[in-house]
Amino acid sequence: MKTFSLVMLAGLVALSACTPALSPQNETAAIDHFVSPLEGKSEADGAAGPDDRLRLSYAADKPAQTLTAASKALDMVLQLGSNKISVYRYRDPESGKAGYFDGDGNRLGQYLLRNPVPDGRATSGFGPRHHPVLGYSRMHSGADWAAPVGTPIYAAADGTVTFAGSHGGDGKRIEIDHGHGYETSYSHQSKFAAGVATGSHVEQGQLIGYVGKTGLVTGAHLHYEVSINGRKVDPRKVHFIREGRLEGTALAKFRDYVDGDDDA
Repeated sequence: MKTFSLVMLAGLVALSACTPALSPQNETAAIDHFVSPLEGKSEADGAAGPDDRLRLSYAADKPAQTLTAASKALDMVLQLGSNKISVYRYRDPESGKAGYFDGDGNRLGQYLLRNPVPDGRATSGFGPRHHPVLGYSRMHSGADWAAPVGTPIYAAADGTVTFAGSHGGDGKRIEIDHGHGYETSYSHQSKFAAGVATGSHVEQGQLIGYVGKTGLVTGAHLHYEVSINGRKVDPRKVHFIREGRLEGTALAKFRDYVDGDDDA
């Protein structure tokens, strides 16, 4: 068994290879697809919290000579907290493009980082709550990460900055469009990182700003939101950017592939 780990913004990414069908190139491709390293950090000085732990493992439960095409292609099981997601590297015979898919045929893009402040402390979660400043209950549409003023904030995934400026009670705020209907926002910042402005392209793990206490707050923290097709969702329950889904004949061929009935 071969095991290695890299500390990244997503946390500890451990890949355990249990089949000779896999190569270092496949391992590297899997890492590069899902997560990027923290900007300016090495493995030795990366920081991760309990909510930032992403484990990828892939293994063959059959002798090498009886592996299915899917197993040889790189089957993986992603352990995300109490959730397990089966992932398959599959080349769509109709488009000729290879990608990573879950068992339902959803094409999986980058892992969407749930904590853009690795050194932060989780405070308020998603859902109704009593607002500490306004004094009444209302929906809390994101997750809060408390940290001292000036603590770095990193982009949750690749994307384009669609807003960077003051936004009422949100204080200094950045909004990023990640494509496929996914957007993230980062509020109450003290200042933005150099070069980050509306229209900027950012990459996962890139420094975009610093924790502050601008807007309606009682202390320094980041308010982090995730929206999918305009609907705000719990940031801690979104694992991947889904880039589409196989349909019709393509989905049927994929299911045959996963079941080992197709050698595509």
